[in-house]
Amino acid sequence: MKIYKIQLYLFVMCILILVGCSSQPPYEMKNDNNQNAAKVIAVLAVDNKTADSKASAILRNKVIDELYFKGYAKISPEVMDKKLESLYSNEVKGSKGIVPPQVFKELVGADAVMYCTLIESKRSIGWFYTPVIIAVRCELRSTKAGEILWSAEYKSTSRNFDVIGNRLEIKSRAAFEEVMNEVVNKVMETLPDGPKLQG
Repeated sequence: MKIYKIQLYLFVMCILILVGCSSQPPYEMKNDNNQNAAKVIAVLAVDNKTADSKASAILRNKVIDELYFKGYAKISPEVMDKKLESLYSNEVKGSKGIVPPQVFKELVGADAVMYCTLIESKRSIGWFYTPVIIAVRCELRSTKAGEILWSAEYKSTSRNFDVIGNRLEIKSRAAFEEVMNEVVNKVMETLPDGPKLQG
């Protein structure tokens, strides 16, 4: 009887461990198989919901690079921003509204526009512990009708420990780069390859 109780206890523990390990990952993906129409993707400046202005610039550049490696044509963000600047007055440019995707068909010849949001970017350093948290959401919209072709979201956390402050700072910087790469890779991995890789 005692052996039966131990086996039952072990069985229940195994079930609890499996349930705990199979919890949902910290991301959501929506994948509408309509993206094949997109050959040229314009990446807008990141909608930054955080106080970290450097992280949003890094995010945009990494997304542009990832699109290029996935076989999409590369559009210079500087050229696109300059065209947008000349297109809109200061009043419109300063507003919080989203630039309609249809504008980019004529502006830079894009088939789709990538809107990315930096939801969270934290890198706080304590005495012995520094967490790095990054959360990103990206959405691809057609320049024809403005419909959503694809969207994905991902959040990742890295935790670093050290007893020496300088080493903790170095670890924190390295972790930020790693977490940003992970987030961008996870977000972009659901986007189908572009025309250059499709043959």
